[in-house]
Amino acid sequence: MKKYFLLIIAAALMTSCGTTKKSGYKSVDARDVPEKYVKDFVRQRPEIKDVRWEMADSTQYFANFRSNDLDCMMKFTPNYTATYYVVPQQYIHSEITDYIKQNYPSYKISKAYIVDMHKVRNYEITINNKTEEKKLQFDVKGNFNKVID
Repeated sequence: MKKYFLLIIAAALMTSCGTTKKSGYKSVDARDVPEKYVKDFVRQRPEIKDVRWEMADSTQYFANFRSNDLDCMMKFTPNYTATYYVVPQQYIHSEITDYIKQNYPSYKISKAYIVDMHKVRNYEITINNKTEEKKLQFDVKGNFNKVID
């Protein structure tokens, strides 16, 4: 399982060349982010110097950055911290794409992340059609877990 995850990350690192997209959250300066979040980011990612902070609300912040040419995001809340790694479409597990084609035939994948939270890794896939958007969670082997609210 670790080898498969590392293979995905390595492939994404070699081919990812996009930039982090604007999310619609409010951009904030690091001075306006709670100190504990900034310190936690620096502790976990000391090599990253170019960080774009965003505020979703007064308790939820995002640190957007690039690591080894891979778009990444860390989400900070009072209850948890999660790291999101962008997965290019061509590297999404075939079990996931097959599941979506079978169960959501009118939907297309718009975003794909590997999410690392509490030392557990899952895929978080955003799909949409003309009228609706859904977030689906899969394990690293591509097995469906749940629809995320």
